[in-house]
Amino acid sequence: MHQLANAGNVRACVDQPAEWQVCKLGGIGEGGMYGLLNAALKEFVVSTYGNDSWQRVAETSAPGIVSFNKMAPYPDALTYAMVTRACEVLGESFETVMFGFGEFWVRYTDQQGYGPLFEIAGDSLRDFLLNLDALHVRVGRSFPKLEPPSFRFETVDGRTLRMHYLTRRKDLCPMIPGILHGLSLRFKTALEVTQDTCARKGAAHCEFVLVFPEACA
Repeated sequence: MHQLANAGNVRACVDQPAEWQVCKLGGIGEGGMYGLLNAALKEFVVSTYGNDSWQRVAETSAPGIVSFNKMAPYPDALTYAMVTRACEVLGESFETVMFGFGEFWVRYTDQQGYGPLFEIAGDSLRDFLLNLDALHVRVGRSFPKLEPPSFRFETVDGRTLRMHYLTRRKDLCPMIPGILHGLSLRFKTALEVTQDTCARKGAAHCEFVLVFPEACA
């Protein structure tokens, strides 16, 4: 088990998919990830590494795009290309970039006005996680073409949950430990995370073991 503190402490799949190296861009509205995610990635790079770094990322992975329409879907290939280029420009591993982006995503969505939804989903980290699918249903009212992941949970013991991460976007799984870390900070709750299985390594889906500091009452 590892205390969830930084990217280096989390066992996750980190090899970049070769197909990410080629980005065949389509138009807005073709389906895929919403611009909110792409806008967050841009802000993450700018705020963490500087605007010059983002310009280098964008000039080849998102040419001609000055800003992202947060309410419109973009092709998945665009997001994949930006992440791949960010790793190259920043000189960081895929794991490090995705962990940092995952942690940033929690703060970013809060700042974008989704904080009240966080509060509705649960008063504790455990309750919030157990209500993730319900939260995505609520978010889907604003994003009708949203294709969110699904999170299923098994109780291992009073302190431990096994989280099943179900998604067609299996290559984004290294972002999950960062999101969990961001949530642990938001809820001021320590969390130990171990990734047991990974879809990118042949498993049916990714599974994470989550250990909380105290047993559930």
